Amino acid sequence: MSIDLKTECRRFVPGHPPQKPGEEFALIADYCRENNFGADYYGAGDLINSFEQKVVGLLGFEAACFMPSGTMAQQIALKVYEGKSNNQNFAIHPTSHLELHEQHAYAHLCNLKSVIVGDKNRPLKALDIENSKTVFSTVITELPARELGGQLPTWKELKAFKKTAKKRGVSLHMDGARLWETGAFYRKSYRKICEGFDSVYVSFYKGVGALTGAMLLGGANFIEESRIWLRRFGGNLFQLHPFVASAARRFDFAIEQMPKYSERTKEVYAVLKNIEGISFCPNPPQVNMFHLYFDAPAEKLTEARNKIAEQNKIWMANSFQTTALENLGSTEIYVGEGLLQIDDDELEKTFLKLVRLAKL
Repeated sequence: MSIDLKTECRRFVPGHPPQKPGEEFALIADYCRENNFGADYYGAGDLINSFEQKVVGLLGFEAACFMPSGTMAQQIALKVYEGKSNNQNFAIHPTSHLELHEQHAYAHLCNLKSVIVGDKNRPLKALDIENSKTVFSTVITELPARELGGQLPTWKELKAFKKTAKKRGVSLHMDGARLWETGAFYRKSYRKICEGFDSVYVSFYKGVGALTGAMLLGGANFIEESRIWLRRFGGNLFQLHPFVASAARRFDFAIEQMPKYSERTKEVYAVLKNIEGISFCPNPPQVNMFHLYFDAPAEKLTEARNKIAEQNKIWMANSFQTTALENLGSTEIYVGEGLLQIDDDELEKTFLKLVRLAKL
C-alpha cells in the first residue's frame, strides 16, 4: 500500500477516512478530561472497568476483560478451555484467522492442536462438528467469516450449530472480530446473537475504528482465569487507558452507524453489480464488507488505483490480491464512513475508470 498516495487523497472507498497523525491522541485526551477518567493500573480503573461492563451488558455475558489484541484473547480462551477439559484439540474452519494469519501461534506458544472442520468455501455448519470423529474441547466459529467475504450462516443454521455444540459437550467460542456488523443481517440484538456461546472475542480497531484493542467475554470464572493467562502472556500492561479511551469514545457512534453502513452496502451493490469485469463474493453481500473480483491481475489493478489516487484523489482499495486464476485480482471492501461520503455517480465513474485502466 502506498501510504503517501493514500494520505494525499480526499475520499476513501474502503473503511473509514484516516486521521492525521496525533489527532486521535488529542481526542483521547479531551474524552478523558471531559469524563474525568484517570489512568488504569494493571487492568483496574474506572474507564477500563466501566467499558468492560458496558459491553457485558450489550452482549449478555457475566464478565469481560479488555486485552491488547484478538490474537492474544483467543489463545487465552483456548488455554482456559484446555485446562477445563484436559484436551489440547480445538475445532476451527479452514479459513480461521488462527490458522491463516497468526503463524500457528496456538501450536508454538500454547501447545494446542487444531482440528480443521467444514468446507473452506462456506461458513461452518452443525454437521461439520457433528460428523467429526476427533474429540476436541472447543469449537470456534467466526461471525462473519472474513475470508469468505463476510458470509454468515442463516439464523436457523446458527441455532442448529449452537445446539449441536451443546449436545456434543464442547465449549463454543465466537471469533467476533466483526460481530458488530452482524446485527443488520440477522435483525437480532447482539445479546440474542451471542446467546448459547460460552465466550466471544470482539475487536475495537476494525469497524469501531479505535487505535487497537479487543475484549474477551464469558462467564465470571472463565474471565477470572483469563486474567491470569493475560498476565502469563504479558498482556496485563501497566496502563491501557489510551487504547480503552480510543475504543470507548467511538463505540456508541460506531454501533449506531452499523445500520447505515448496511443500507449503503445495498446501494453500492446496486451501483457496481452491472459493471462488466466486476463480481461480488458473496453475491449479494450479507454484511457491510465483501470481496470484489476484477477481470484484471492484481498488479494492474494496483497501478490503476495509484493513478486514480494521483488524478482524482480517491483511494479505491488498500490492496489487491492475486487469486488462483492468472488474470483475476480481488480486494476487500469495508463499507464505512468513507463510502457514506461518495455519491453513486462518482462511485460508478471511478470504478469504471479502475476497470478500464487495469486493462490497458
